[in-house]
Amino acid sequence: MKFYRNLQPFKVISFDLDDTLYDNHDVIRHAVSRFVQFTEALSQCPTFETEWLNWKDRIAQENPLLSEDVTKWREEALRQFLKAKGKNVAEIDRTLSHAMEEFLHWRHQIDVPQASLKVLNQLKTHYKLCAITNGNVDPLRIGLSQFDLILRAGEHGRAKPHEDLFHKTARYFNVSPLEILHVGDNLTTDVQGAIQAGCQAVWINLSDKHLVDFLQATLLPTLEINHLTELLWL
Repeated sequence: MKFYRNLQPFKVISFDLDDTLYDNHDVIRHAVSRFVQFTEALSQCPTFETEWLNWKDRIAQENPLLSEDVTKWREEALRQFLKAKGKNVAEIDRTLSHAMEEFLHWRHQIDVPQASLKVLNQLKTHYKLCAITNGNVDPLRIGLSQFDLILRAGEHGRAKPHEDLFHKTARYFNVSPLEILHVGDNLTTDVQGAIQAGCQAVWINLSDKHLVDFLQATLLPTLEINHLTELLWL
């Protein structure tokens, strides 16, 4: 555990989800693969993956705010792709419904480590807990019932590092931003976002690198840990 700033008293601990409480890399890779295979067969478009990714990039460029809601972004990209392929409204709605159901099913095939569950369960006896994510995971679907509040980017406000979700957390629990300790793996979305919003930030460093190795790190976290269990020492 390394301290970069003085830790102030806190009442709420907010958590990023993906790659903070569990490893998300293989999960999202597999979910995208299943989504592509399923939709390619359903739409009968053998070049679906390449063309759809182009549409996804295009939608993000045309509507950056929409892309902060990763579910709506995926839906709109697929809708525009199918429309460009000459599909009618009924075909588009049917494909969208089944393809998104397929993606979200595999998106939630996550094995949360027992260590993460134990840490959350112990912290819940002393603090209010909140999930703040830029992703589209529903914590309840993966067995995380410890959170008093769940906020997802797009659905509930601007994506991190914007201050929206941090300030919404403060208002919900009737605390000052400084009384929120945010835990996350990303030095931009989590650390920079939390600090700029007036919160405190824990960077969980799951790599073998040092803070100075990350060129995107523009603001120091309050402290750095290498394992969630270190939160129990605070």
